[in-house]
Amino acid sequence: MSRRGHAVRSVWGGSSMRKVRSYLLSATALGLAGIAFHAPAFAQATSGGDPAGEAVQSGDPAAGEAADAAEPAGAEDSGEIVVTGFRGSLERALNLKRNSNAVVDTIVAEDIAKFPDNNLAESIARVPGVTITRDGGEGRNISVRGLGAEFTRVRINGIEAQATTGSNRGRGFDFNVFASELFNQIDVRKTPSASVEEGSLGATVDLHTARPFDSKRNVLAVSAQAGYNDLSKQVDPRFAVLGSARWETGVGEFGVSASLAYSEKTTLQNGVSTVGWQQGNADGGFCNPATRPVLCAGTNLPAYNVASQATTRYPRFLRYQDYNLETKRTGVTGSLQWRPGPQTLLTFDALFSKFKGVRNERQLESISLSRPASTGGKPEVVVRDLEVDENGTAVYMALDNVDIRSENYIDKYDTTFQQYTVHLEHEFSDRFSMSVLGGYVNNDFDNFYDLIAQMDRQNVDGYSYDMRETGMNFPAINYGFDVTNPANWYIGPVVTAAGGTGASGPDIRLRPNWNDNTYRTAQIDLSYKLNDNLTLSGGLQHKHYDFDARGQRFAAGETNIPALPAGTTVAGVTELYCGYDGLPLPAGTDRCWLTPNLDAIASAYGVFSGNPRFALSATSPSARGDNRTVGERDTGGYIQLAFNFELAGMPVRGDIGYRRVHTRQQSGFYATVPTTVNPSGFEWTTVGRSYDDDLPSMNLVLEPSRDVLLRFGAAKVMARPGLASISAATNVSVAGASRSVSTGNPFLEPYRATTFDVAAEWYPARGSILSAGLFYKDISTYVQNVTVQGTFASTGLPDSLIAGTGLTPADQFQISNVINTPGGPLKGLELNLQQALTFLPGFLANFGVLANYTYVDADIDYITSTTNGSVVTVTQPLLNLSKNAFNATVYYEDGPFQARVSANYRDNYLTSVPAGFNTDVGGSKSSTYVDASISYRIFDNLTLSLEGINLTNEPTISYTDSVAQRVGDYFQSGRQFYAGVRYSF
Repeated sequence: MSRRGHAVRSVWGGSSMRKVRSYLLSATALGLAGIAFHAPAFAQATSGGDPAGEAVQSGDPAAGEAADAAEPAGAEDSGEIVVTGFRGSLERALNLKRNSNAVVDTIVAEDIAKFPDNNLAESIARVPGVTITRDGGEGRNISVRGLGAEFTRVRINGIEAQATTGSNRGRGFDFNVFASELFNQIDVRKTPSASVEEGSLGATVDLHTARPFDSKRNVLAVSAQAGYNDLSKQVDPRFAVLGSARWETGVGEFGVSASLAYSEKTTLQNGVSTVGWQQGNADGGFCNPATRPVLCAGTNLPAYNVASQATTRYPRFLRYQDYNLETKRTGVTGSLQWRPGPQTLLTFDALFSKFKGVRNERQLESISLSRPASTGGKPEVVVRDLEVDENGTAVYMALDNVDIRSENYIDKYDTTFQQYTVHLEHEFSDRFSMSVLGGYVNNDFDNFYDLIAQMDRQNVDGYSYDMRETGMNFPAINYGFDVTNPANWYIGPVVTAAGGTGASGPDIRLRPNWNDNTYRTAQIDLSYKLNDNLTLSGGLQHKHYDFDARGQRFAAGETNIPALPAGTTVAGVTELYCGYDGLPLPAGTDRCWLTPNLDAIASAYGVFSGNPRFALSATSPSARGDNRTVGERDTGGYIQLAFNFELAGMPVRGDIGYRRVHTRQQSGFYATVPTTVNPSGFEWTTVGRSYDDDLPSMNLVLEPSRDVLLRFGAAKVMARPGLASISAATNVSVAGASRSVSTGNPFLEPYRATTFDVAAEWYPARGSILSAGLFYKDISTYVQNVTVQGTFASTGLPDSLIAGTGLTPADQFQISNVINTPGGPLKGLELNLQQALTFLPGFLANFGVLANYTYVDADIDYITSTTNGSVVTVTQPLLNLSKNAFNATVYYEDGPFQARVSANYRDNYLTSVPAGFNTDVGGSKSSTYVDASISYRIFDNLTLSLEGINLTNEPTISYTDSVAQRVGDYFQSGRQFYAGVRYSF
């Protein structure tokens, strides 16, 4: 292992479609040259070939392993009836698992263009060891064996890909970008082989789209559904169509397939938010009657004394929120296949997806408790009464001189994903074969319209909140004035509070941002069968990855917006909004209030029509951190020996191999520098480095009896650091109590680990498994964000970064940077049961059950502070790790009728250690999601269906503080239903 670093002033040249074509053509030409050199005589392909043989020809590892699975587990002869539907998909998936050398769990489509679930992430959640996070009630990211999305690689048709939308600026994959109808198989690879490229500590997930040679016949499938959400009360369409054909010609067999999927969804997500719980003595404390008797008149001194203690916690931005989210998703796939002879297969795959979202967020909130004296905040707030619980949580506060804000936020974004691959497979002889793969993947996220407008009422008396009866999730809030009267609100510059120190007025914010992820891959794999028991394979791969993030802000800043133009009134630029449907708000809490009308405000101020005050810039101080790049050039090669023999009459198979990869990395970012360095105060900088990894691996499968498998796996693995960590952007925020410094580290080492797996699997009957597995990962290199409270001077950054802000180097900041730490061990257990209850009498024989349980334990030493060179650590579980997770499905199939109910549970998990505002942790609470579906086949080709998602309207709840577990967010998104019809032939 080696590392080299250097600083440079240039970046690699931009990409173009010429490069895309060159990668695809060069990969194909390389394979064709090998065929021409060998010059075999092509034999005509026979119509309707053996499907297992087609799997081997495909070159995909999962498909190749499927060749040996042509006979279902437990089958005694080829005359058994082929099982279809959900039970049939489970059997096919189990056969793939059984015949794999590695630990692989697979999900396959029930029928053409019919995946078992409406969302890919929700399907993967049924796999042992997998948990998911949801956005608006829909599965978005996955965590495998306690390791989050950043540690999981996703490949589509054999090529690494990245799909991101919304706030995702990292390496994690957003599964909600795609319609599930576009895919017919998912493989979750939990143990590596040398032939599978590096980049994962958790798992490699392979997504497969349909190809024409997947079926022996021509097919066409059409489905249509109407979706309904009981919270948004909207009906939305969803439909898909897939067609596939294959035919013989004089130059071989051809096949073509294509699919189209379109869906709309309207989601209302609402609940309460606190944006953290601050200490009573922070931000200058509450209004002190001893030093400001006039302003603080009316203070309840005993209540003030309790409120001002460091052990007292209060919500910084207590508010109810409505999120209205409208999404549209369009997906298209296409595949061309040509088999000129039984030895050769050429495949071209294309995938296009467009995901569009419009998110409208409205909230009514108190803002004074998050601000210091310089912005008219907490030191002007008068405490009239309060009550704290045993944990020091202020569950009731009555306050005067509080600033109230109404905010409207619209976020319009879209993700365009496209992928093109060329795959050539050729058998030079019965022993020697080759696979050549070239591909281009691009994920383009566009978020130009990201607009926020605010309006305020300052120095309100009679504000209160009360959580004593209803709890933290549903506080009673009294804003102290009529929030529906335009005369009570203002929009404009700073207003000075009588007897106070001034205030910061409402903002208008336009924050357009974009990010682009591109992969270009070329690889060649060769395989030589040494004898009936040994196969030697090897290959080379070169991969280009480029990440480009851009953002803009108002060049003149977002604060101190001018007064409304002459002739414009608050009433003319606001609208009455009523919300919080489905929330059990306490009596007296406002459900209707005035909110800014974004179109009217943008028009009045000329936000989009050339007003110089609202000119956008990528180099304004607040925008520089949004502009960064990461480029990686990965060159790797492997050699692997697969074996299959008998030892003392016991079948033994597996693979052993070695992979080496060289990574060149380049990070680009804006660095703020003194004007003596650059008169502009900033400079674009790039930093380059490289490193190498040696990654041996082994998978071993023993079969002591026909129905029992014993597995063992061992490997060294690595995952590259997060993009935000290595892009080295330096951001300084001086906004009130939230002032902070954030830096990156382009010289971070990757995450590295040594992994071990052992498992026992029993296949007592067709379509059944009972298994137990143990896994251990020794994570030797970890990456941590270290957050400490300290002076600006302690960062080592130049004082010029805060020049002109009114702050000094001695002022306190929340300081975040990124470092490598030793990590720690991760260990766990997976239990899995799949059983068709065919042994039961009568109708009970039509039932079946799937159930799995996962236990994961990993404690990491987190650095909480560094003072005078002394490091303080705390031991807490790994982020995103749920110690206990459970999935269960009960299904029923009887002829044309199918039904199933699924439940998915995961424990609490941590999201930050330490958390903000001097709390030890932040996390998400446990959750259980229940889904169900029923279908009835009226005719051979026509099926009606009804599906329900999140039937219990399970909320997502975040918290801070491991003991008090004070609510951060509490949001519900409603129940989602789909009624549909499907026709296939």
